Amino acid sequence: MRRVPIGAVVLVVAMIGLFVVTNWGAWFGGNTPTKVIAIDADDPFAATPADDWADGEAGVVIPPVEPVGTHPATEVTDAYQRARAVVLAAMLDPAVIMGGDNEPYLRLFAPGDQADLRAALADPARVDRFLVRFGPGTTLLPRPPKVRGRMWAESAGAGKLLVRTRFVVAYPLLTDDGPRVEVARIDIDLTIVGPGRPAADRGVWLSRTEGSRSSTECDGDHSRAALRGSGEGVLPDALFDPDRPIESAFSCEG
Repeated sequence: MRRVPIGAVVLVVAMIGLFVVTNWGAWFGGNTPTKVIAIDADDPFAATPADDWADGEAGVVIPPVEPVGTHPATEVTDAYQRARAVVLAAMLDPAVIMGGDNEPYLRLFAPGDQADLRAALADPARVDRFLVRFGPGTTLLPRPPKVRGRMWAESAGAGKLLVRTRFVVAYPLLTDDGPRVEVARIDIDLTIVGPGRPAADRGVWLSRTEGSRSSTECDGDHSRAALRGSGEGVLPDALFDPDRPIESAFSCEG
């Protein structure tokens, strides 16, 4: 199987710091005053849309299984389980996101896909296009990340299913600058090659990822623009919505 070219890879990020100055007016105009927002390390998700989300792996849910085209339910179930494993590794596995170990993620893919992925992940500038990675000096607070999203399957031809995943994870973090909440979104499309295809082609192939990046710590005119200026300590709902078009999310590009 020829590798499908990898597109622009998605990571939507927003951070709330212990002492974060917000400037909502920088995005929408006007003279909204700047405000200082404190984050409670004991209740980091308070007043955010993630407060009532599922904890950790419980939020990466496989939908009710039905046959997809000519693909029986058993084949669809296998595809969902494989896709779920990729999402868990990319966004929640401590060895990957905190420990810098790419292997738990890489070994989930077909052998023919691993070489390209390993080369991409060897470039520090490209890592966050594929998975979540926190740097030195950052640890998880003793609260589970909050997760929301969905996945669905489409036929990609004989013996192949395309599983699209759209998940957002909110992380409670402790950094050198104090506690903060960081929200990451990665949209991943995976082609699962199964029975009826050559043995060398079988497995999970990364088909496409896309998105944008946003941060309260961006440089320039859009600096720290991802927070509401109301003083409520709340990130914009757009950053928590896995179904909102990526291009509508807040960005500090350029």
